[in-house]
Amino acid sequence: MLKRRLLPLLLALALLAGCAPAAEVNPAASHPTATSTPAPEPTPEPTPAPLPKAVDFREFLDGVNAARRATASQEEPIELPAEYTPDFHEQNHTFTEEEMELLTTAHDPEENLTKDDLLADVDTFFTLLQTTYGAYYYFGGDEVFLPIRDAVKAELAAIEKPSVRDMGILCRHLAPVLVDGHFSLGGYPMRTDHAKYMYYVPGLYLDSPEGTEAPDYIKPTIGPDGRICYWYAALSHDGSDLPDALDGHPLKWRKALRTSNSGDAPAFSESEWEGVPILTSRSMSAQGENADANEETLQRLSECGKEYADSPLLIFDARGNGGGSDRYIMGWFQDWAGTSNPTRGTTAHRYSQLSCRIVGNDYYPAERMGTWRGFHRGGTWAERSGPAFFLQDKGVASSGETAVRFFRCAADTLMVGGPTLGCALTPNNLSLYLPHSGLGCYFGTGLSFCETDENRDGVGYLPDLWVEPTQAMALTKKLIAYYGLNAEQ
Repeated sequence: MLKRRLLPLLLALALLAGCAPAAEVNPAASHPTATSTPAPEPTPEPTPAPLPKAVDFREFLDGVNAARRATASQEEPIELPAEYTPDFHEQNHTFTEEEMELLTTAHDPEENLTKDDLLADVDTFFTLLQTTYGAYYYFGGDEVFLPIRDAVKAELAAIEKPSVRDMGILCRHLAPVLVDGHFSLGGYPMRTDHAKYMYYVPGLYLDSPEGTEAPDYIKPTIGPDGRICYWYAALSHDGSDLPDALDGHPLKWRKALRTSNSGDAPAFSESEWEGVPILTSRSMSAQGENADANEETLQRLSECGKEYADSPLLIFDARGNGGGSDRYIMGWFQDWAGTSNPTRGTTAHRYSQLSCRIVGNDYYPAERMGTWRGFHRGGTWAERSGPAFFLQDKGVASSGETAVRFFRCAADTLMVGGPTLGCALTPNNLSLYLPHSGLGCYFGTGLSFCETDENRDGVGYLPDLWVEPTQAMALTKKLIAYYGLNAEQ
């Protein structure tokens, strides 16, 4: 195991050295020719440029540990303001049984839809938000949403013969308000308008962030030889706000890619590389054509954590994991790290008429209808040793991000790749359908914050080592080889 040298994060970063290749040594001058003139003296070879000093891996890792431990160890709970979770008993009988049956059943638009039908669906939609949506009051409640309702209805009423397609007016008005990674309407995700993506400048590596014009654009990365160094990387919606040049370098920004998972890829699989275990988690859901096979692999995930608890190295590849159920990764992490649900956070469940009907009495008891129930969790820091590398990209969401949050509470873990999707504000999501148009709505009935009270939706959890996500596996292997981590086993 590498010798530990616990230093503060800033000191660790200050000592980082670069990935710039050493200068080539010029060949000596030509040999003298046999002539009557004296042979010229050979040109002395230039002194080779010193190799950049390698970043000390342990110091970098200890710096990450120190920052994360400080977050996980905060004792004060994350408090939700009372105005986010007011009781709402007056809404307990908003819908009839027949209306709830229609709202919870997928169906096609009615024949011969009229303008009045679509306007009625707009009213129903905002009633659903008011009575059921977990972040309704977080985003401003009636003061914000009712004016939007009125504006949508006015715009829709001005159309001579509106159709279901014109219900897209709802999305245009709501998207600037709903910073919610889960929320979608008619298949349109509200995060589309505000999501932040990773952009980077390929091939331009720096020895250190010291002395740069804009340090916020400088991020730790893995160079092509496996060395930890720096490059230009940032978050942006579309790249239009990124600088064209910094520190004398023209910057050609490139948007990071995300892993493309084939439909027949197993939800979970195990392999190894040069003795290093590689666990690949592509989904936390057993649905679809391969439901039975995926349920079997996910059960394996939930049960095999103890087998890897003493592994001196581990690669956990969660790229493209769009989520499903938390229970599989909860079981795995409990056995691997010795603690369950370690993330500091708070969650409030909204016991509405529809959520109690859909989820059922076991989890949403009818007697609690019209109230909220909150849960506060203190953070737990899982002390362990042996580097673990967690690979992530913009395809990681929901329960996939639960895995991210868990690993961020474990010592000696580095997140490698790009930011995740950011899909955590509203848990317990439901699918509902507007009565006349059949337009599908998908949103959460709870409100949740992890680590801090910051809303990360659309931004996600950031990596420790910013690399092109499709190259995260190859570069992680190069890092292991460069620093000789495998030799330490």
